Amino acid sequence: MKKITGVLPFIILSIYFTLGNMTGFHIPAMRALSVAGLMLMTIALYLRKRISGLSAIDRGILIFMALSTAVFLFFPQGPAEVIAEFNIGLFYLVLFAVSALPALILKRHFTEYYARKTTPEAVWETDIFKTINRHLTWAWVAIFAISAFMTIIPALFFPAGGTLAGLLFQVGLPTLLMVGIGIPLNKMYPRYYQRKLGLDSLGTAEGGHSVGSALTEKTTNKPKQEEKMTDQLRVVAINGSPHGAIGNTSQMIRMIGEGLSREGIVLEEILLTDKAIAYCIGCAVCLEKGKCWRKDDHAGITDALFAADGIILASPVYFKHVTAQMKAFIDRSLAFGHKPRGATKPGLAVTVSAGLADTSTAHYIEGMLRIYGAFSLGALVAIGTGPGGFLGKEAVEVRAQDLARELAGAIKEKKRYPVTGDDLHAYLFMRDLVTREKDFMCDDYLYWQNAGILDGFEAYANQRFTPAAYDPEMRKEWIRGLIKEEKAGKTGEKAMSASPTHPAGPAAASSCYELLKMMPLGFRGEAVPGLNAVYQFEISGSETFSAYLRIADDRCTFHEGSHEKPDVLIRAPAEVWLAISQGALDGQGAFMSGKYRVEGNVGLLLKLKTLFPA
Repeated sequence: MKKITGVLPFIILSIYFTLGNMTGFHIPAMRALSVAGLMLMTIALYLRKRISGLSAIDRGILIFMALSTAVFLFFPQGPAEVIAEFNIGLFYLVLFAVSALPALILKRHFTEYYARKTTPEAVWETDIFKTINRHLTWAWVAIFAISAFMTIIPALFFPAGGTLAGLLFQVGLPTLLMVGIGIPLNKMYPRYYQRKLGLDSLGTAEGGHSVGSALTEKTTNKPKQEEKMTDQLRVVAINGSPHGAIGNTSQMIRMIGEGLSREGIVLEEILLTDKAIAYCIGCAVCLEKGKCWRKDDHAGITDALFAADGIILASPVYFKHVTAQMKAFIDRSLAFGHKPRGATKPGLAVTVSAGLADTSTAHYIEGMLRIYGAFSLGALVAIGTGPGGFLGKEAVEVRAQDLARELAGAIKEKKRYPVTGDDLHAYLFMRDLVTREKDFMCDDYLYWQNAGILDGFEAYANQRFTPAAYDPEMRKEWIRGLIKEEKAGKTGEKAMSASPTHPAGPAAASSCYELLKMMPLGFRGEAVPGLNAVYQFEISGSETFSAYLRIADDRCTFHEGSHEKPDVLIRAPAEVWLAISQGALDGQGAFMSGKYRVEGNVGLLLKLKTLFPA
């Protein structure tokens, strides 16, 4: 439907000119033709406006049809005869006017309508975007002016040239100008201009022109002098306090900013009290179209958050919650709330109260960080004692510095934090919602489809489940050991323990090599009678060596080097195995977390504690 409404006005216009030429633009015939054309054009452009909006060319076509109709109906003598003679020329003059006058009077550029379809909204207010479109607009103004002049050339210089001269100068050459110069210029000039400024180009989308990737980092609320490429790491803080820069909330943000500055990170504070953000009215247009239809400062602020390396959401507590300014800003972010972006950047919550509901409000703000693609590193919470005062201000400052260091570290090292059960529940709820309501929430459902996150939590969280590091046989052996110990207890057997006759030397070893060499001293062969096994150890880290323990005939011996066919192979850092053997580290827990690896008969690994209780 969108494509049909896009070409329908031009089809109607082509039919109008064709029939006009066939009648020689005879005034009585043009009266009926122009009225019919105007009616059809009005319907076509009404449909186009509802689907994708009107461009300057669309408005120019409508103005041309209305003007032609009015002249043919009400001024059949004089003006109508001129228009009949130069009908196509009038069309180019109208296009010249609708492209030149808004640029001159309103600074609204003809090409911006098309450029905005291929560039992020974040760049629309930047100087570079406007400059490119200003240059292109005046290029098109020149093309329309030249085209209009060409249409009178046959009457001036080729009065007897007939139809051929008319087609050449009224249709052929103007079309060549637009297709051969105008459209290629639209595609190539933005890239040329950006390269001239030293910016990397984003490329060109088919059918239009685009502005470079460097511009996507710029937002409408940034100062003009900052509209340039930079490698500077940036944190954006949204302050929801109506007191703006003089409030306690802003003071707390600046405390964090001081710490970030020492880490070489810029903090940009955006004061919502200085911005125009209308309330969300629950129309749900954003669920269908992907963005809110209301035109205010909200889009520019969210673009700044998405472009930042880290974010802070800050609000004082008003009646046990965030302020109206912050709540309005968050509510207007509904379109992003149903489109998980993956929490790829760190964020902080900041809140101050008179002593009530500060932690619950901070928890709420932390949850909202996900909407803007951030995970929470924590919250800076304080009790205010009046303008500029805090209860325990020194402690608040220390906490701010700690959070600033953690935030800077997470940004520089590109840290990711583990997802939680809250993330899983949010995923399950949202997936069910967008799937169940996909006909209504069509834009949200399409986002989930294209992002590939409908089928699994791993894709949603952008993290992967790591398979267990142990052999299933190890679990079975562990359970058998538990059952055996349970039975031994019920029959009155004494629990196995180190014999006092055995020396406790292995536990006092100062190195892993010394430990393995002394292990035969703590061996209890009677605990597992008849066992024949070879334990091979490949030790790394602070010590690097290979050795093995041979158990046979109820005896244990230590050997350096590698055995040809060990029954079990243990690969471990020296400090890890030493800590396990001395009881400072749980062996099973260390194995499960991947601190060391085992190959071969893992059941023998479980017998070590029984064989070497000391």
